[in-house]
Amino acid sequence: MQFLGRLLDSVSSVSTLFTNPHRVREVPLADYGGPGRALLKEEGRLVLYRISQSWDCLLTCPDTPALALRLFQVASEEDAMNLFPQYALKLRPFYETLPLKAETTQPIVDCIRNHQDWSSAHIAVETGLRECLKHNYVQR
Repeated sequence: MQFLGRLLDSVSSVSTLFTNPHRVREVPLADYGGPGRALLKEEGRLVLYRISQSWDCLLTCPDTPALALRLFQVASEEDAMNLFPQYALKLRPFYETLPLKAETTQPIVDCIRNHQDWSSAHIAVETGLRECLKHNYVQR
């Protein structure tokens, strides 16, 4: 029975990779505590997990401790290691200023991916989340 469950999880993970690996989704944190899942990095509220054939970046939410926002799920370790520091650096003013939900986080993630040279201030203006401009990191 466990084998069938793991097989189903693997198929689900692989199919998600082919649909949109950068779609922000709400996921249960309990899914990341089992065997075959390794915590690789942690920066603020962002964590990077290795799960069988994917690397998942999660944003933990103190308002909902049992859930997290999965920011990306990629098949390449190189992609994960390149994306994670960018997300950790640029998302901080947003999650420290606003209660983020999947629908408000998706435009931020899209900006980070599409405009890698943009600062958090650029992203705040582009997404209309101007209250993040008051964050100490952005003002520096």
